[in-house]
Amino acid sequence: MKWIDVTWVINPQMTVWPGDAQPVMERTATHEEDGLQGTRLTLSVHTGTHIDAPRHFISGGTTIDAIPLATLVGPCLLVDVPGCDLIEPCHLEKVNWAGAERVVFRTDNSTLTPEGGFRRDYTGLSLEAAKFLIKQGIKLVGIDYLSIERYEPNSDFAVHKALLGAGVVIVEGLKLKGLAAGRYYLMALPLLLKGSDGSPARVLLGQGQDE
Repeated sequence: MKWIDVTWVINPQMTVWPGDAQPVMERTATHEEDGLQGTRLTLSVHTGTHIDAPRHFISGGTTIDAIPLATLVGPCLLVDVPGCDLIEPCHLEKVNWAGAERVVFRTDNSTLTPEGGFRRDYTGLSLEAAKFLIKQGIKLVGIDYLSIERYEPNSDFAVHKALLGAGVVIVEGLKLKGLAAGRYYLMALPLLLKGSDGSPARVLLGQGQDE
């Protein structure tokens, strides 16, 4: 199987959600002074390519360390939704959902850089589309920007609450530019952070005879 890394590299200049601090990578030891290199990393668990666990918005919801691997690893659909700022059910109705439990959306977000200021005009998923995916039995949904739903001041995060409340895991900040729509094999592996609402993740899409 050919593996494609769809993870953004974490670095101190990367785009973060408003209110979050950019990652800090502090050198704690150097080869010149200590004979080895050491680094301390400080960042939000929702930095870069990351996974939202249900606990992010659901009190008592599953934490990142308790999400089953069977949810995070397996066949996945990559659906291309260009030219819109909101993914609606009309964009999903013609997709062949047979056997699908995981889906990632490539949108116009994939042309955006992962560094610099936060963009408020990114493409997100509508509440109606989220409900559509829940009815399809989707267990994991991913998108190519820092949030699954559109940015709104004073948002009630209805899309997050609908998906996470139904036990659907959300993967945000995927690097999908240049990938063809179709079926892949997904591995989305978070850090095992006890009791956490999310985690940075290394996410791979596989193609080949075993997909």
